[in-house]
Amino acid sequence: MAHSTVTSKGQTTIPGEIRDALHIKSGDRLEYVMKGDHFLVRVHPGAASLSGVLASDKGKGTSFAQVREGAEGNAKRSWATKKGRP
Repeated sequence: MAHSTVTSKGQTTIPGEIRDALHIKSGDRLEYVMKGDHFLVRVHPGAASLSGVLASDKGKGTSFAQVREGAEGNAKRSWATKKGRP
């Protein structure tokens, strides 16, 4: 089992074996999901989740601003659902 220590600023270092297993790199964003008395840490998909959207006919005629707005809306809905909000 991997361990780390929390600093007075609430920071911690993710153990190397965990970073390697999850392919976490410098600059990656993490999500924290509460599950009763513990939580899950996940790598936030970010822009990688949009891979290929603009390359298909499905995204043809869609501006980057529209894609960004759509991704933001999806992220907000996903976060609200995880928080138990409608």
